[in-house]
Amino acid sequence: MKRSIILVVGFGGLLMAQKGKTGGHGLGGDLPTASEKSSARATLPANSSASNASMTAGARLANNAALSARIQPLVPAGSTVATASAGFRNTGEFIAALHVSRNLNIPFDQLKAKLTGSKPESLGQAIHGLRPDLSRGTVKSDVRTAERQVDQDIDSAMLANRFSTNATLSARAQALLPAGSNLQTAAAGFENARQFLLTEHVARDLNIPFAQLKTKVTGTNAVSPEDAISSLRPDLSRATIRSELKVARQETKTDLQASHISSEEIAEAK
Repeated sequence: MKRSIILVVGFGGLLMAQKGKTGGHGLGGDLPTASEKSSARATLPANSSASNASMTAGARLANNAALSARIQPLVPAGSTVATASAGFRNTGEFIAALHVSRNLNIPFDQLKAKLTGSKPESLGQAIHGLRPDLSRGTVKSDVRTAERQVDQDIDSAMLANRFSTNATLSARAQALLPAGSNLQTAAAGFENARQFLLTEHVARDLNIPFAQLKTKVTGTNAVSPEDAISSLRPDLSRATIRSELKVARQETKTDLQASHISSEEIAEAK
């Protein structure tokens, strides 16, 4: 199920409120739970007690190998995740800063100084100060882009951990991929195991290239599985597509049950 995110960005602050079901499903490796994912994405005021209520960005990432590996390519040359994250109030703020630095070609150390200094600024304020050539509307758009990238990083890390700790699920997912495919690479970008498996089954059942279907359901302008199939297989009627999706959902449910995935995620596969 797609999550609905309400994002309000101003130069005085950044607030995110998230609706819909998310969940860690008992994952290990210190991966965020639903509430932790929400707080990790929020840029909190410097004097907020919530800033001290949870682990620092560095401490959390030290216990999260999957997420650390996911963001390592974004860390400036010569730095480590540990040194780069020092001083940030939460994981989400740190990862968003990494993406903004890369997206807008802003030196990371300058952006970090704005966000973690004695008078911490919001992400929007920091961008505006370092890139005064950008309009307010552009800054808001850039922050939204970074926040979406943070969401994708966290989801991908959770899914990577799920496969690394569940041999049955990993084997079933791997068997559905084209020969020679890397499971972790193929799964990157999906929200959860259910969405990934469903996409795999649809691709296999309808002879649609997996990469093309993945782009449709996980891209910037993601569409529903039904609309994705319709665009890639225009020869199929809507009735046929819905029938095929019903079969794929049942196949996905069977995979999740065999892999002992939580009842909540199995329910989402219906």
